[in-house]
Amino acid sequence: MIIPLAANLPVNVGSYNGVVTINVRQFGAGNLRLGTDREALLQNIGANAAPGAILDGIPQAAADGVKQYFWSGDLWLISDVAGPVMLLAPAQNFFLDRSVGVRKPADVVQPSEIEGNLSTYEQ
Repeated sequence: MIIPLAANLPVNVGSYNGVVTINVRQFGAGNLRLGTDREALLQNIGANAAPGAILDGIPQAAADGVKQYFWSGDLWLISDVAGPVMLLAPAQNFFLDRSVGVRKPADVVQPSEIEGNLSTYEQ
């Protein structure tokens, strides 16, 4: 998905329950920052920026190409220059807690099945 970003305006592009693999590419001349907290991304831009302040968030530039991240929770993007950003979340990863004993692949239930499909309910 291509997301057009305005300059210095944070955008929530998703909220992920569990760990998700995402691919991000910044197009254009601007620098992109990724974070889980909107306020942390906003505190260091424009009039709020202190001289020599360290910018919060994970930085990414157009020269970095496509970068892959493992993400959980809210995903906020902010760019210092208006332009498009590519975002792909091709796969979702699951954590198997092997400390509880032997589990078969059929024992792992996706969250959507637990919440919305009553046919998986056992008495």
